[in-house]
Amino acid sequence: MAYVIVMFCVLGIIQGITEFFPVSSSGHLSLLESIPYFNSIFSGMDEGIKLFFNVALHLASLCAIIIFYYHDIVALINGTINELYKKNWGPNCRFVVHVIIASIPAAIIGILFNDYVEAAIASPAIVSILLVANGIMLIKANTLTKKNRKCEEMHYWQAFFIGLFQAVAILPGISRSGSTIAGGLMAGLQPEEAGKFSFLMAIPVIAGAGLLESRKLFAIDGIHQIVVPTIIAMVVTFIAALLSLKLLIVMLKMLHLNYFGYYTIGIGLVSLCILYGYGV
Repeated sequence: MAYVIVMFCVLGIIQGITEFFPVSSSGHLSLLESIPYFNSIFSGMDEGIKLFFNVALHLASLCAIIIFYYHDIVALINGTINELYKKNWGPNCRFVVHVIIASIPAAIIGILFNDYVEAAIASPAIVSILLVANGIMLIKANTLTKKNRKCEEMHYWQAFFIGLFQAVAILPGISRSGSTIAGGLMAGLQPEEAGKFSFLMAIPVIAGAGLLESRKLFAIDGIHQIVVPTIIAMVVTFIAALLSLKLLIVMLKMLHLNYFGYYTIGIGLVSLCILYGYGV
């Protein structure tokens, strides 16, 4: 049991950090599974158990977003209700509509191309190449002129534009936070606002994906065997996610996305060299 807890906590730390840092959590976990030592562990794990664990860690990440942006979320909900009650189409209503519009492309792409994405995850080489592409995107985004537009000041087409970046991030190796922040910067949002919109629009996406996968949980046997390790891993993921969120917002203010870009390019190239060496 102690061994399982340690392994789950390691995965929780990786999930918590890479979920919000623009370095692709799915890409890192996919490459991790390609390492012989970890592959032997994952391959011996029941698919249902892996699904349960995956949903649990994403739930922990979702909780981190809600806690981190708690005051913004409460103010947005109260403001929207107040504006609707007064029949006043104000900034809060516009913000909510922007989030809904931005969520549409990812929902459509996820439903239509989920099987292709799962096939891509099975190819470490594709993931490595996409990590390099992710790094190039971040470095380019870091060169954009800093602007001061607020989220509620966007046009609807700009929200949809950011949503397209989120849809592309369904590919393993392309960071959801990185691509949507890059899209937000291209739409003229100030860096902190781009981060805020990126993470708030992640709430329906993560929640929706979790609900979609959770339908399969009822048919899984043996979940009780990993409940305790999973709960511990969720706590670890939650803490790591909160810390990574705080650090990322600080780095966004200084517009240091290029550091993450160099990292993903480096890990992508190193992975390709290793895979090429093994003849994969």
